[in-house]
Amino acid sequence: MSILLPLYVYPWAGVWDPLYKVATSHPTLNFTVIVNPCSGPCVRRLPEQPYLDEIPKLKNYPNIRTLGYVATNYTNKGIDSVLEEIATYANWTALTGVKGMDVQGIFFDETPGTYDWEKYAYLKKATDKVKGEKGKGLVHNPGTIPGTLSNYLDLADITVIFEETFMNWLNKFNFDALKSFSSLIAQVSNPKSRLGIILHSTPTLADSAMQWVVQEMKGMVGWMFLTSVGIKSEYFHSFSAIFEGFIDAVGRAG
Repeated sequence: MSILLPLYVYPWAGVWDPLYKVATSHPTLNFTVIVNPCSGPCVRRLPEQPYLDEIPKLKNYPNIRTLGYVATNYTNKGIDSVLEEIATYANWTALTGVKGMDVQGIFFDETPGTYDWEKYAYLKKATDKVKGEKGKGLVHNPGTIPGTLSNYLDLADITVIFEETFMNWLNKFNFDALKSFSSLIAQVSNPKSRLGIILHSTPTLADSAMQWVVQEMKGMVGWMFLTSVGIKSEYFHSFSAIFEGFIDAVGRAG
């Protein structure tokens, strides 16, 4: 079980320290973090200096892998723009002149959930661009449970199958559907180690309750993240009050 962290927090000096702290205290826990300086890589311009200062520091932690954020707008974004953003991330070190700016893959946000052959072809083209960079990982975020027979799961290393409020995750219909999907899809093609859940608007929980949540999510997916932030535009722009407690619970769950 691992952490999939949207690291959209502006990196003023010291602001990313909570991540460095938990990565150090949980050396066997894997973190995949998504960096997003300009709702993408800042095409045709450089990221602001705090990003140039902090992103290379992520390489100091062997259990942190860095992905670059690319939104596809549910494949409504021009494919050429998507390919240009992928190429920009691939060339970040050369473009910025800063060692350690390279990312280890791409996080495609706003990917479609319902299957469509034209959308599949679009994502396949984008996937081939990413995979052309040897060793690059790829995450899709439709944020909804895909179809069990026709889907895009084969294109991604990890697919976020639920991005919602904590209470909507607890809803019996959604909760049961996630459990059923994880079990069913494992029989068809994808183990749960290739699935993820991201929850926001999580209330403050007692340690025992947080441990229960993590154990239940562990039964559904291999990648997860929780934040207590409930303001839509701010979900992933700070380390929430439950961040360290959540990471500790994941560490205990193994």
